[in-house]
Amino acid sequence: MEQKTRKTTYLFVIFSVFSVFVSQGKPSLFSAENVMNVDEIMPGMKGYGKTVFTGDRIEIFNVEVLGILRNWEAKSNMILVRMSGGPLEKSGIIAGMSGSPVYISNRLIGAVAYGWSFAKEPIAGITPIEEMKSTLLNIPPQEKGILPASADWDIPSFSQEGLLAKPTATSSIPQESTYHDAGKITLTPILSPLVVSGVESDVLKNMQPLFHSYGWYPVQGGSYALPADPPEKSRLVPGASVAAILIRGDLSAAIVGTVTYVDGDNVLAFGHPFLQTGNADLPMASAYVYTVLSSQSNSVKMASPGEIVGRIRQDRRSGIAGILGESSRMIPCHIEVEGSQKLKYDFEIVDNKLLTPSLILMAAQSAVLSTERKVGEKSVHIKLSAHIEGYENPVVIENVFYELDQSWFSLNHIVQPFTMIINNQFRQAHPTRIDLKITVLDTRKTAYIESIRVDKKQVKPGDTLQVDVCLKPFTGENFYQTVLMHIPEDTLPGSMLNLTACDATYGQALNLGRSAGKYFPTNFEQLIRYVENMERNNNLLVRILLAKKGITYKGEGFPSLPASMLSIMSFSNYSGVGPLFDEVVCRVPMEYVLNGNQTIPISVK
Repeated sequence: MEQKTRKTTYLFVIFSVFSVFVSQGKPSLFSAENVMNVDEIMPGMKGYGKTVFTGDRIEIFNVEVLGILRNWEAKSNMILVRMSGGPLEKSGIIAGMSGSPVYISNRLIGAVAYGWSFAKEPIAGITPIEEMKSTLLNIPPQEKGILPASADWDIPSFSQEGLLAKPTATSSIPQESTYHDAGKITLTPILSPLVVSGVESDVLKNMQPLFHSYGWYPVQGGSYALPADPPEKSRLVPGASVAAILIRGDLSAAIVGTVTYVDGDNVLAFGHPFLQTGNADLPMASAYVYTVLSSQSNSVKMASPGEIVGRIRQDRRSGIAGILGESSRMIPCHIEVEGSQKLKYDFEIVDNKLLTPSLILMAAQSAVLSTERKVGEKSVHIKLSAHIEGYENPVVIENVFYELDQSWFSLNHIVQPFTMIINNQFRQAHPTRIDLKITVLDTRKTAYIESIRVDKKQVKPGDTLQVDVCLKPFTGENFYQTVLMHIPEDTLPGSMLNLTACDATYGQALNLGRSAGKYFPTNFEQLIRYVENMERNNNLLVRILLAKKGITYKGEGFPSLPASMLSIMSFSNYSGVGPLFDEVVCRVPMEYVLNGNQTIPISVK
């Protein structure tokens, strides 16, 4: 036993010296001749792996080859091993070990990357290093620097119970549940710890289904305080902990894994995909491990990200690749909550079409729940301003809501249009700054539209019609809101008009029903107009629909077409053509969130 201990210590000292050489910028020791091909590996071979169990000290664990799973996925092999040593006997495979390098005869064979659900011992799948190198380092020049293509995507919406709703058909969230079926033993990537600080535990719990679908294991942590006299900035080395930064500042979030291979400034890690977006742009940082938390469900490294040392630029099936010394673009964000207290949060968030909306939603929910009550009546005013690269004015999304429970669906309704913008199909939309202001009142400010009355039932073109809308506030007395409506001069005599007073939800439905093409944008400017002009819940809408001569085509109105062209287009066999309606609309901002609708017919003399 003593001899075995001395042997392990001797190996650790040797490879610590190797790591020092690498950290000083010497050429990588793991060149082609130090790599072992899958064809050379035989069952029964023994070796060792490197990872961090505590602090930033790289430790050794033992490995025995059980076999090779050839073509387990298309054109991919996996080395099956049994691990031992350190805390592994008690913990099993640990979330955060992804990427831990494994060696046989001092030659690198690959990265610890996969495990089996409900396994009683630490049996792992190793991604061969040759596959990682060929996939992550030999990227065709034309692919480098190209960001992932835009995709239709919806952020998750939360039900009143706070659970994640089923994704829509256009969602890129995996449709299958990531929770293990007790009747199945499945091979899956080792979970990666998502270390979050400054975020409310209830918010993190509600976001878990989404994070699990990405293979992340959310854990609450803290920010790692660097020593007062920090050492010289060092390079990441094989076996060291590495973090992909998602948020940093007053709130923080990072994915923690392990470095597999270093070649100059190139770093390979994880051994399995992060999100498998192909090209990526995420800050790469060192990480500090406090301890290993052993659990019957999932053992995990309790860790925090350290200083940023580079940029993750590739995220593919065999792992992630980063480059030291480069920086990633992040979006400055400011959240201000005004309610029982007035708090401000400043942080930066990754610029990623898939992640940015969900992370903004998580940050906003956490900000309000840290100061405001979770259950009870509340009126909420939310304003999101997003500066878009290449677009002069900020995009402003604003609305008011009434809520009774803790779901905070109002935040989802504001972030959803922002998601539409950054995932639009017309042009690249990179936010350069995001500001979110949330005002919360612990009162119910709602009113119901009970009835409407007019000063006359018959009107002439050019008349002014007085409309009195009866509103019933919650636990309050009825009152009338007077609105004056002008009847256009070109209104057709003998026609019947429907006058409607309604709330924003009913008004939006009328918009889609009467002129649907107008609300399906065909360019970026139309999308911005649509998002910024969405009906607000505190607006009293009084509207009169008027039939006009003309057509709508792809959202644009054409009221002055020659009769011949109007006839041709009216019978067109192309999509996007519809009848033209005009509408007199009056919007009266109220101090209440309105509900209900009433309609009365008006005849034209």
